[in-house]
Amino acid sequence: MESILIPMVAILFPVFIIFIIFYFVFTTDYKKERLKREERIKAIEAGVELPPEPAPQPATPLDYLRKGLVFLGVGLGLVIGGSIFAYKMGDEGIYFFTMAGCVLTLIGAALVIFYKIQSKTEK
Repeated sequence: MESILIPMVAILFPVFIIFIIFYFVFTTDYKKERLKREERIKAIEAGVELPPEPAPQPATPLDYLRKGLVFLGVGLGLVIGGSIFAYKMGDEGIYFFTMAGCVLTLIGAALVIFYKIQSKTEK
């Protein structure tokens, strides 16, 4: 029983933590939007003239560069960390992190390339 419990916890705990983080992020955003709507409704009921809500800003090339560099950093960290851990421990199960790191690194590289192309076309 103990031999299967430790790997199961080791696999499920990070998934659970990621789920909890996403849950709090999305519920916080929902609560902010709900409070903003309630505030606007109360202001309208009180007869206050409200300015229109500002339109969302379109993404700039710098946003793509920022996201690309974050993806590159996280992806390379997972690749390097996963490779070192797999080499030291001799565990092939850790290659999942290396593969995920490769995917994140390629996404980051694509975003940086998009930034380069987009910044050249705007000049």
